[in-house]
Amino acid sequence: MQPRLAAAAVAAVVVAIAATGCNILTPQATTIDYDASDGVSGSTGTVEIHNAMLIGEPDGDALNLAVTFTNEGEATVVEVRVDDEAQQVRVSEGVTTFGFPDEEQLIFPQTGELPFGSLRNVSFQADGAQPAGLGVPMISSEALGYETLAPTAE
Repeated sequence: MQPRLAAAAVAAVVVAIAATGCNILTPQATTIDYDASDGVSGSTGTVEIHNAMLIGEPDGDALNLAVTFTNEGEATVVEVRVDDEAQQVRVSEGVTTFGFPDEEQLIFPQTGELPFGSLRNVSFQADGAQPAGLGVPMISSEALGYETLAPTAE
């Protein structure tokens, strides 16, 4: 009688593991880092780059770089380079944003070589750190939700 009881217990454990233990071998999806929006992310030194995207008007000659930086170190300068055009921006400790409504815009020329929807090479480099080269998506200001992010005349 005892072997049957042991076999039944083992069978119950096997069924319970088979029914609920599939995550033992499957990676947990909530631990995978990904960009939840249309932009891309990266890092350079102590500066994290979040949701970087270039927004422009279909017939325009400029692109607005919308990006959020988080900096866990001291305030620093980040060089942002798109093709041959470079700009220096000050990134304070904490969160710094550019390109969104009521924020300073980082304007770069639209060469017309790449259509909207393609990726443009953008380099970010904090003081003395390894540069981060990202393929940043170019998005039309006609796309739903991006109407307010087009470059504005200053």
